[in-house]
Amino acid sequence: MFLGHIFQKGYPYLDWIQVEISSYCNAECIYCPHFVYRANWQNRFLSVEAFRNLIPAFGKAKLIYLQGWGDPFTHPRFFEMLKIAKEAGCTVGTTTNGTLLDRELIEKIVDQGLDIIGFSLAGVDEKNDKIRKGTRIKKVLECMQEIHRAKEKYGADNPEIHIAYMLLRSGFDDLEKLPEFLRNTGAAQTVVSSLSYVVSPEMERESILARGEEEYSELKDRLLEVRREAVNQGADVHFHIVSPVQNNFFCGENIPKAVVVGSDGSLSPCVMKQVPVQGENVYYINGQTYVQQNLSFGKIQQESLNTIWHHKGYQQFIREFRNGKGPAVCQNCLKKQIENPI
Repeated sequence: MFLGHIFQKGYPYLDWIQVEISSYCNAECIYCPHFVYRANWQNRFLSVEAFRNLIPAFGKAKLIYLQGWGDPFTHPRFFEMLKIAKEAGCTVGTTTNGTLLDRELIEKIVDQGLDIIGFSLAGVDEKNDKIRKGTRIKKVLECMQEIHRAKEKYGADNPEIHIAYMLLRSGFDDLEKLPEFLRNTGAAQTVVSSLSYVVSPEMERESILARGEEEYSELKDRLLEVRREAVNQGADVHFHIVSPVQNNFFCGENIPKAVVVGSDGSLSPCVMKQVPVQGENVYYINGQTYVQQNLSFGKIQQESLNTIWHHKGYQQFIREFRNGKGPAVCQNCLKKQIENPI
């Protein structure tokens, strides 16, 4: 027993642990698998007991992010989980559509020390509401104003406001409006992503994919110009776009230094391998159909994160990822062709 304790491998130092505390969502965004596969969607909450099993790992992670394929504020015990993570000394963030927030909840968010709150958007005006059905951009902007007000009331610096912006082809020309829009929100950071997980043939036309070096160069120049204008407006903006340069491998999922815990307790290397759909689900790239393969190396209800992380299969997956090509299950994922963030 003594020797076993000496040679036991320790918890990994991670950049973040992403915890999907809920796969429920009250919105119907047209590009989201939750909307497309709603008939076979698995709605579930991660139990607080399972969440507590992660506490030993929290001290080794720079960030705990309470978000997955659902909206975290649908979870009736969100604030209990926030408290657990904060008491473990963690920086804690979350992303929401904003529909469930009101003044009382926002004051509680500020009072309990949430560090980051992200808002999902797909436009700078009412076009957002048509794409992200069930949400309203007016409501999101009101939430941001309430957060600034509550921070002033409590003399708090946090939460920082972040924006996760989905850039669709139909909204590409609205990019020029983005810098001024962001200036008015007071957002600390905005990440603009193109649609890299297309789950219906109809949405393929909305995915902004450069078809060659020349088209990619033109796209990048335009994005850089928007970014320069945003910086002039005092906004911090980054773009995640797909590149045709195959040897420029980058994946924002940060596989070797992050883990994802699904709402069923499954531990995976990537949120794209944790889609809570019962049965087969497919995605599309350039007219080709591919089957999405979920991947889990264990459940936190049964084993510690440390034990799962050191599983031979998990470590082999990470080694294959580090070789610059990625494991076989990642070969048709567009995220592995994302240009280093701009």
